[in-house]
Amino acid sequence: MTPRFQPLGVPMSEHYPPSDQPGQPGHPGQPGPPGQPGPSGPSGPSGPTGPYGQGVPPGGERPRSGGISGFAVTSLIFGILWLCGVGSVIAIVFGVLALLRIKKTGQGGRGLAIAGLVLGILGLLAAIVFGLVVKVVDKNHETKNAIILLEADAAGGLQNADVTYSFGNVTSYSTHEHLPWRKRERRDLSGLDVVRVDIRNDTASGTVNCRITVDGKVVKSSSATGGYKTASCIYNPTFGS
Repeated sequence: MTPRFQPLGVPMSEHYPPSDQPGQPGHPGQPGPPGQPGPSGPSGPSGPTGPYGQGVPPGGERPRSGGISGFAVTSLIFGILWLCGVGSVIAIVFGVLALLRIKKTGQGGRGLAIAGLVLGILGLLAAIVFGLVVKVVDKNHETKNAIILLEADAAGGLQNADVTYSFGNVTSYSTHEHLPWRKRERRDLSGLDVVRVDIRNDTASGTVNCRITVDGKVVKSSSATGGYKTASCIYNPTFGS
């Protein structure tokens, strides 16, 4: 092989084509000028460029930022604490805020926010039920001093009947009471007390009637027609019947 000698005074570039000169564009393994395609296609300083900026491939998702949402964690904590319903309200508020924030920023913690929101709603319902129960219990223990009038009468020629009556847990019974019949007392009534009067027709025909009046107001009345029928009147201060 005959060695090539560079003539004196002749630059090396005259003996090589432009594409074969090291460091020139088009030379294998050498990058082209900035902004021009390289061997692997368009590229930025951080890799392929997607719709969300550098570093995100086309069709990829927006990267999450900020870790787990603090609002989501707060919602879950207060949903568990409950605090007689106060914590439930806080859990609902922070759960909604967390979901909105996560949707906007892409933070993590969506499951925590949903769990806190569900616990908050259930806790709020439990607080409402608890409040209603406490209200009913308090009302049942309240006492009211009232004038109670029990009455029984009949129609169709009936003059006597069997009468059973009670004020609270004390029950009395009498047979063949002359009609009309009345019993008036002043009593302290609580929500647990029951006032009752029953009148029974002990003959083959006729109509019997009963009535309960509390502080001048008729709260219950009933009638029964026919032989051996019973008219019953029952009153409870809580339910009004």
